[in-house]
Amino acid sequence: MFKTNRHRGKQMNAYKFSDLPSNSSVAATVTLLVSAWFALAGGAILTDQHSEATIESARSMPVRSVAIAPQARLTIVVEARRSAANL
Repeated sequence: MFKTNRHRGKQMNAYKFSDLPSNSSVAATVTLLVSAWFALAGGAILTDQHSEATIESARSMPVRSVAIAPQARLTIVVEARRSAANL
């Protein structure tokens, strides 16, 4: 399907980026930064001071319940045969 050129492939040199760190150190740095971001965001959420008006409005809201119609209460019966190959 594809013709390979082994001679030319051996002549190629492996270019190295000397100014850039390795892939593993980049991945570790990105992981550390993302983890720190989520830790700071979680801390900010936990230490957020809610106003008393917000808390009272949340407590005074009525809770609505929805009744299920009798037609929606159906029983589902599943019937299947077990084949000998699955035993």
